[in-house]
Amino acid sequence: MPIELTAQQEALLRLPDPNEFTLRITNEIRRDMAQDVAGMTDAQLLEAVRASYDVATYDLHITRIPTLVRWVRLDATSNGALRTEPGMQLRIKAATDPSLAAEDVLAVLLAQTNWSD
Repeated sequence: MPIELTAQQEALLRLPDPNEFTLRITNEIRRDMAQDVAGMTDAQLLEAVRASYDVATYDLHITRIPTLVRWVRLDATSNGALRTEPGMQLRIKAATDPSLAAEDVLAVLLAQTNWSD
């Protein structure tokens, strides 16, 4: 009898290896956002990136890679502001498509940032 997976389970299985992915994102953040993470050691940044990744994928079920990258980068550089905000988590968890809901949240945050400048 073959194993049947839900669409969500299949999407999670297609994600890149967490260790390689988080190391790569950590290096990108250090390169592209050095000013935002200047006070963090490499180990602290890697830990923040891994925590962001774990919450995004396993708790919130964000499986679209570009959205996941943007989410992890923003969350890790904001001291976990996205993953510790209960309202945001509830909104994404309740969504039919968590990746789309996360993309909406990121778009709103980007728009607010652009308007406040």
